[in-house]
Amino acid sequence: MQKKIKIACLLQMFGIGGMPKWLYTLAGALANEFDFTFIATHSKVVMPEYREVAHVVTLPFNKWILAAYLWYGRYDIVQVANLRLYTEAALLAKVPVVIERVDGLRRGTALQDKSGLHAVIASTKGIVPQLEKMIQPEKIHLIYNGADLNKIDLVAPQRFGFDEEDIIVGRTSRLAGGKNISLLIRAVIEIRKHINYKHVRLVICGGDTRQPGAVPMIELLKEEARLLGKSVVFTGEVFETASITKGYDIATCTSRPHNEGIPNSLIEAMAAGKPVVASAVDDVPELIEDGHTGLLFSDDNCEELVDRLKRLIDEKAMRVQMGMAGRKKVEEYFDLKDQSRKYADLYHMLLARWK
Repeated sequence: MQKKIKIACLLQMFGIGGMPKWLYTLAGALANEFDFTFIATHSKVVMPEYREVAHVVTLPFNKWILAAYLWYGRYDIVQVANLRLYTEAALLAKVPVVIERVDGLRRGTALQDKSGLHAVIASTKGIVPQLEKMIQPEKIHLIYNGADLNKIDLVAPQRFGFDEEDIIVGRTSRLAGGKNISLLIRAVIEIRKHINYKHVRLVICGGDTRQPGAVPMIELLKEEARLLGKSVVFTGEVFETASITKGYDIATCTSRPHNEGIPNSLIEAMAAGKPVVASAVDDVPELIEDGHTGLLFSDDNCEELVDRLKRLIDEKAMRVQMGMAGRKKVEEYFDLKDQSRKYADLYHMLLARWK
């Protein structure tokens, strides 16, 4: 039996968030070909699901300790995210192939030194022009994140006891300040002031971020949503979110600038055939075609958000049409089968070239 290719993925933490959750999904899709190890450096708290698809270790954020671990582990590929120290550790360990994956600009963290890298994977088209200023264009590979369409099709929608006639506005996200959940709460409170919109409900799926030094948000948000009474549900931290997303009538993203690449939560919502309302920040418009797969609003603009939500609440035909268009876009550009295959092909190509 042929030995699997060993891949180490270095990240600050493996809680619930866009980049770690994508690595979980990718490792599960490629388990037959590759042996993944996830290395976290900023938190020892690891969601147990990650251990189902990869070896998981926590190590100090120290270049020499990381390099020693990679050297003795004899990894074929190291894939890093955002922090140059990870790349330096992999180069010290003389790993045959070193890849960085970037997920949007992220306040400039994606624009750190790229010297020594064999490839950079861009998960958004919008970041590519910036990367081309730092590394040879032929080393840049655009590969989107993907959604498991079969899995989403099979799960039953979770509606938390709300009636089928109710309209659930949903947000799936880590509860961090930049995600701007407060804006969504204010918008739904404003909408429900009118008697014609008493059937509108709010579901917020997510827990506090595990980022070191982050301010806990969930209790503050619950207090902000107090006026909604039993019309709001906070699920807390949920690893498998597909059934919750499938229960939404409208999915949302209200993030401020520098907090998103292309959100996995919106890809999942579109895969489930849901229309989306999102702030037109970062690379979100690369996914959401305004008026076709969803509706966009200006950053932090509550009045526009209320308007976009009301349009979809009022027009079921528009919700259905946009949901169908979103599903079609995911099938074309964000299908897990296609995107994971692109990763596998790139891994094999780089190893053949550089090992």
